[in-house]
Amino acid sequence: MEFVPYDEFKNVEFIAEGGFSKIYKATWINGPISGWSFKNKNYYRQSNYTVVLKSLNNSKNITLELNELKIFYEFSSKWKENDFSINACVSKYFGIAQDPSENIMIIMPYYDLGDLIHYVSKRFYNLSWYDKLKDLRFIIIGLIDLHSVNIIHKDFHSGNIFYSNRFGVLIGDLGISKSTTISTEDNEIYGIIRSLYDS
Repeated sequence: MEFVPYDEFKNVEFIAEGGFSKIYKATWINGPISGWSFKNKNYYRQSNYTVVLKSLNNSKNITLELNELKIFYEFSSKWKENDFSINACVSKYFGIAQDPSENIMIIMPYYDLGDLIHYVSKRFYNLSWYDKLKDLRFIIIGLIDLHSVNIIHKDFHSGNIFYSNRFGVLIGDLGISKSTTISTEDNEIYGIIRSLYDS
């Protein structure tokens, strides 16, 4: 992960607003690091890369919000060490930026097919059972990837499962996730709870 100056982004477009953040779509001019060149002895990047910028409201007190990056760092370092599968089915994070209002922005890939509920709603009659079960398998693998390194999501619902032509199905939004190796007195229930009778 890295700090990226705000002027590295162009075509910044507002998408949505949540309780703690505003979400923007943007083009990262230089783009994320994608590998190492042994010939040139430096990193190379994917230029003009589409990303999501998650601008944290009132970033002067960002301890809870930056938990998302802390958990991803913990996940990626442990997961790489153990190499549980070829590609983790968990959303990536590239680092942080700071917007002109001095709010911290978390930089993530843009998932072009949206979240689970929008993806299935638009394609319900065109998805075969094979496709649905294949996607379910990737969601299960994502949970196994998190749990195998002792991380609990704590906000697992259809809005936090993302689809992309490039990356497939991934679990995202690790904002209130936690490590099971840290002892807490936390008995709260998290996430979206719906009755079977909700419309």
